[in-house]
Amino acid sequence: EIMPSLVGSEMCIRDSLCSAIISDTLLFRSPTCTPIDKMAATELAKIAEIDMDRYAADMFSAGSNLRGKSNDEIFYQDFKKFNDSNINFGVGQISSMNKEELSACKGKLLPYMEEVRTSYGLDMVFFMMTDIINESTELLMVGEMCKEVIENAFETTVEDSSAELPGVVSRKKQLIPAILGQLS
Repeated sequence: EIMPSLVGSEMCIRDSLCSAIISDTLLFRSPTCTPIDKMAATELAKIAEIDMDRYAADMFSAGSNLRGKSNDEIFYQDFKKFNDSNINFGVGQISSMNKEELSACKGKLLPYMEEVRTSYGLDMVFFMMTDIINESTELLMVGEMCKEVIENAFETTVEDSSAELPGVVSRKKQLIPAILGQLS
């Protein structure tokens, strides 16, 4: 009687571990992904009999269902504050496999970001809307220095408080180092 429940628990743990790796690495598209991540997820998926591509699509679709969510729920899903010398800034991020779903958030998030900036006393607030399929981010921003910082960091153009950043999917490895490089 104990054995079936242990087997079920082990399968649940394998599913969870595989889910964590897929999520953290954006199905191996993030620069934070290591060969060990890919190897471990592949082995866990085999053992748990998971079709990793289908599983990831279902997982990201469920996690990114932004319809009906409040600005708070979307914005604070993954938000962190940073500082460099006298500059304080915050960066939030959502990821989706549906670019239209991301675009629908833009109009309501920009005014909300200004409220967040003011309430936390931040100099700048950035919000990454990451398109997993196309491995790109539309970066929303508010604050006086944002445009200059992002245009110089990524050699791009900021229009209407927004910039397209092809190939940028990681806050930790791509966005934050670029911002800090401009602030120093």
